[in-house]
Amino acid sequence: MPDIKNIFGSKQDGKSKNSFKTLLLVLSIPIFVILFEIIFAIVPIDTFFENRFFILNRALDYPEVFQRDENLFWRLRPSQVITSRFFENNEFKINSFGLRGEEIPPLSDKIRIVGLGNSCTFGWRTEENKIYLRQLEKLINSDTTLPQVEIINAGIPGYSSFQGQKFYSTDISSLEPDLVLMMFGWNDQWASADNIPDKDQDFPPQFILNIQDFVSRLKVYRLMRKIILSATEKPLDETLNKTEQVYRVSFEDFYENLNNIIQNSKNNRPRTIILTSPIPSLENYYRPGSKSNMHIFHNYYNNQARLLAVNTETVLIDASAEFDNYNNLFDDAKIDPIHFNSEGHRILADLIYQHLKNNPDLLSKK
Repeated sequence: MPDIKNIFGSKQDGKSKNSFKTLLLVLSIPIFVILFEIIFAIVPIDTFFENRFFILNRALDYPEVFQRDENLFWRLRPSQVITSRFFENNEFKINSFGLRGEEIPPLSDKIRIVGLGNSCTFGWRTEENKIYLRQLEKLINSDTTLPQVEIINAGIPGYSSFQGQKFYSTDISSLEPDLVLMMFGWNDQWASADNIPDKDQDFPPQFILNIQDFVSRLKVYRLMRKIILSATEKPLDETLNKTEQVYRVSFEDFYENLNNIIQNSKNNRPRTIILTSPIPSLENYYRPGSKSNMHIFHNYYNNQARLLAVNTETVLIDASAEFDNYNNLFDDAKIDPIHFNSEGHRILADLIYQHLKNNPDLLSKK
């Protein structure tokens, strides 16, 4: 007769060995990741892969800059000084609210102005003290006939008006601004991800996005992602709907998104000023006789902003029309027709300042 103790003993030994193997396997994963992270920190391996037309490209490709958000798609990582490939290795300070600039002070007697927009408002490739919002703040505070102001930069790179109106509702309104300056357009007219406009994008719950945020900062994950996408991603020509172009935000939705900000502002009582979005004029920056669909469509969006201002009796400052009078506000219009240079920021700051000086009632506590 077989020894029962030996039988049960061998089964228990087998279970113990299997448990030990499972434990080793589980422990080996973080050890593997840590080991390779150390190796990648020593050996310069480029794990970057840019998926230009994916709606979350900024969050996926630049995890040191952005974090995913189920409502806004992405937001700036708060409380850090960023030097990133995304910012072309320029340095930017992001405060604890997730906005560019110094920490936001408590409410005071100063008039609080918020600039809402995209990378043009953020100040792409522009030093902090040369951004139009900073120059505007200095101009107003140097004018003894006007009240003192504090200006908050709420420009987020890549934001469309769809994100802007949500951002204002969920975050910016809590800052209790007295005046809101808003400028959108460029990202609205950008090709949509998988031909799905911003309003129809469907995101997973925030906890899943948080997990993705964590792993996206691991170089092992980013290298694997680069290898897989490099082998499987379709060329851009195959991903865009050429017969019926789908934009991130349609003309009609652009109008409604800006209107939502205006109506939300009225409910909270801050005044609103619409800024049209500048574009380098064909006459001043391109060869004679040049034609551009980009300019045509951009003007469509600006016209929606102009129409909205008339229909809602909202103040409009036509920055785009003003920029048409100059030929030195874009460093290289052919390569980057979106971001105006520091001189452009100075011109825009002066344009807004002159309007406020002529209409000082706009600078009052709500």
